Amino acid sequence: MRSKVVKLVDLALSRLPGAVAPGLVVLGFHGVWRDMAVAGQGVVDPYQPLTLADLDQLIDELKRMGLGFVTARDGARQGPVVWLTFDDGYANNLAVLPILRRHGVPATFFITSGNVLSGEAFWWDVLHREGTRRGQAPSALATWRETLKALPPEGIRQALIAAFGETIFRPVSDDDRPMTPQELSAFAADPLVEIGNHTQNHAILPVLDAAGQRAEIAAAQDGLAKLTGARPKVIAYPNGGATAQTAAIAASLGLQTGVTCLPHRNQLQDMDSAAARLSIGRFMGARHGVLAREMRLALAPAGVAQRRATTQRRALFNL
Repeated sequence: MRSKVVKLVDLALSRLPGAVAPGLVVLGFHGVWRDMAVAGQGVVDPYQPLTLADLDQLIDELKRMGLGFVTARDGARQGPVVWLTFDDGYANNLAVLPILRRHGVPATFFITSGNVLSGEAFWWDVLHREGTRRGQAPSALATWRETLKALPPEGIRQALIAAFGETIFRPVSDDDRPMTPQELSAFAADPLVEIGNHTQNHAILPVLDAAGQRAEIAAAQDGLAKLTGARPKVIAYPNGGATAQTAAIAASLGLQTGVTCLPHRNQLQDMDSAAARLSIGRFMGARHGVLAREMRLALAPAGVAQRRATTQRRALFNL
């Protein structure tokens, strides 16, 4: 019996006006949970919940529609194609590999190298966990999270330590911890896995000056090269934040492709442009319970929403 998720995806896709339009659609995810019970434990920030079953069924539906799957290293030149991406380096991403193998599709995992090396939990999960324990309302925590994003990484760290104590960055379960160096090394060796740069400390790069941006990106390049044996060729800008200066710094450090969080379809002919390759649009909304709606948006022909996203991208990157 087909699950409710699959039926909803079927319903949404059946309402698309004809075949899926050509182009590259990039889908972005973060942690991938065993089941939705994790969301209620208060350990991780449930901002984009996705279960392993959701992912499995989503890939199955995309394959059924005839879409191809690529990563940055494949140099996609035919479409429509989908690029699956996962940010941060959560240990629970290790459970994605059996799904990729079962379907025979690749994916890119953007790793925050500093957390892998330190073993510390990600700061937004720390905020959610400790704030929830102290009775903070979700709306208050969301406002606090956005305020912290205006700070450099060390500023965020010190603000949370001041609020909650010195030991708060210790993970409390497999749900909130990053991969270990050994896990990442083994994971990266699989041919279906591409490893990308997500900075050393999940820095929202426009908050930093040029030297700070370079240091964050370069440190991740060096760290990931040591951990995996290869220097990444692709970067996901944390929180989607980048300027033309950011893209230029990334390019100078050997990065050929960069993905944002601006939701728009990418035209394959644009991939011959260095500027376009370093400002690729990505849909981050796909999550448990609204997969059908978000996939309809991502796969629909370009419309008002996507034109607006393109305008935002040009302003963001000063293109």
